[in-house]
Amino acid sequence: MLLLLRYLTFLLHFLRHRFDLLEDTADPGVIEESVESSTSFRGTNLWVLIFAILIASVGLNVNSTAVIIGAMLISPLMGPLVTLGYSAATNNPDLLRRAIKSLGLAIIISLITSTIYFLLTPLEGAQSELLARTEPTIWDVLIALFGGLAGAVGLTRREKSNVIPGVAIATALMPPLCTTGYGLASGHWQYALGAFYLFSINCVFITLASFLVMRFLRLPPHQFQNEKHAVRVRRLMLAAAVVVAAPSVWLGYRIVQRSVYEHAAEDFVKEQLDFPGTYVITRQINARSRSINVLLMGPTVDSARLAAAHRQLAKYRLVPTTLTVRQGLQAYDSLDAQALRQNLLEDVRARQNQSQLQSEAEIANLQQLVATAKTALPTPEAMLREVQVEHPGVRRLALAQLVRPAVQPDSLPADTVLVVSVEARTPVPDPERERIVKWLQARTNRSQIELLVLPPAAVRKLPPLPPRVPEKAVGFPKQ
Repeated sequence: MLLLLRYLTFLLHFLRHRFDLLEDTADPGVIEESVESSTSFRGTNLWVLIFAILIASVGLNVNSTAVIIGAMLISPLMGPLVTLGYSAATNNPDLLRRAIKSLGLAIIISLITSTIYFLLTPLEGAQSELLARTEPTIWDVLIALFGGLAGAVGLTRREKSNVIPGVAIATALMPPLCTTGYGLASGHWQYALGAFYLFSINCVFITLASFLVMRFLRLPPHQFQNEKHAVRVRRLMLAAAVVVAAPSVWLGYRIVQRSVYEHAAEDFVKEQLDFPGTYVITRQINARSRSINVLLMGPTVDSARLAAAHRQLAKYRLVPTTLTVRQGLQAYDSLDAQALRQNLLEDVRARQNQSQLQSEAEIANLQQLVATAKTALPTPEAMLREVQVEHPGVRRLALAQLVRPAVQPDSLPADTVLVVSVEARTPVPDPERERIVKWLQARTNRSQIELLVLPPAAVRKLPPLPPRVPEKAVGFPKQ
């Protein structure tokens, strides 16, 4: 028992030492200065925000992930959110008011800029990158929470790192605002509300995470001259923290419920409505109204099989759910067109990502093969001296690497072929060629070798030169 207590004490001491956040915490004055410098939106910060919004809007418009990531890197929107959590944790009402004003100004400027861009752009239609920001999921909540924790921890360290830019990319504050501007410009109010809902969730959970980290670090509270005023401010800050935390818990719970329902509904459609010869063209899943609406194409499915599928809803914990199954093109409507377009865009995006990953893996494999081949091969001069011992007729020797990539994604991996060209004084018979190939395979440790035997260089007989014409004296006529 005593030995077990010692082990537990050692383990707790080890964990406390390894996971200690207080050891390298920056000076409170430095933290406050860093937080205040990222709060104000005027001059440089305001112009950078406008440019970042325009870049993100262009990226969403042309469906470019790289452009969107670049806009998130230069976005200054993280500053006011971290300031909100910091001011609430340190009971600083003045800083809290400034942070709220700066965040409100940033939101208004961003919405105006993105709306004007989407009103003027000649490219119409919602791309897959834009549609991905219209409905928040549980993963967005987790990313915002953990991203806010990482950002607050990185901001309070003595040595600054690349945590803040990484958090800006992960939490994705810019794209939802730009998507809201697209919804306002095009009249798609559902897109605008969904995107702004996602932005609000990111703001709330980043602020909550920053508040928790600052409170955990026990930063010194703001000093007041009047103690009664200090007590009133602390109560107001506590109430503000509750106001922020309570919607966070409620929103998180609702999003978890919706995500669980949608996942179960997708499984139900794939497994229970996959009838022989019939295809699910569109599916409309609404977690709020607990309804599933699908459009089938193919042979007509009788009511008995549809009733059997309806009875399986309880197996997927989808009771109560309104299941609507429509069949044939005569049941096709505008909602189906919108859902089909969104599904196609998501499928294209997934295929593009998969193709990009396959191309990057193939390029890396080819580069590795070429690098390995270059480092393992002997020099042509050394091989020429060695081959002339057994085959004195060889005069010259050259080496070349030929990369043979895979023809199809599911074919054999890429390989390199060693091409060896030799020039001999006399023709090389087939048995000697085979011996040279076997020697090359053993010498280079390569199985793929192509031997090219060049014919001996023929001596060209040039035609005889014409007889030299003797030079004649050139005379000038007499004057």
